[in-house]
Amino acid sequence: MDYVDLIKASQVLCQSPAIGKTQFFRAIFNLFSCNQDDHSKNWAFLMNDSGTWKPTPFYDITFSPTPHNQHITSFNGYGNKPPLQTIQYMSQQANFSHWNEARESIEHIIDAIHEWDGISIKMNISRPIRQLISKQLNKTWKDNKHLVET
Repeated sequence: MDYVDLIKASQVLCQSPAIGKTQFFRAIFNLFSCNQDDHSKNWAFLMNDSGTWKPTPFYDITFSPTPHNQHITSFNGYGNKPPLQTIQYMSQQANFSHWNEARESIEHIIDAIHEWDGISIKMNISRPIRQLISKQLNKTWKDNKHLVET
């Protein structure tokens, strides 16, 4: 499974180029939140009574590193640390008008993920778990920050 194929298939099935952006956002969230358990059963669609398809609400999204530090759904062939050119290509497939628009969306997702520490404290998540997740999120950020630092 590959996010480029998912983006393209979603646009065809849903007959909407805008759906590509939705799937791009989900891919980027999975990348930066360390949800590497992003297998094909987590990508589903619903059809309404008039026969129009749309992606299901985003589900099974959680901190989930794999033992080999690889995403189950790849980023144009990369299981981790996708190069900038790969994410730019994905953004083109998702119908962003230009890279800056996609990069701003990526930054928004990263900003939300960076709120983990504050949210986890408010939710009374134990300190060892918070630290474990924070450590991995920080590593994931360092591995992928080149995607927004251009």
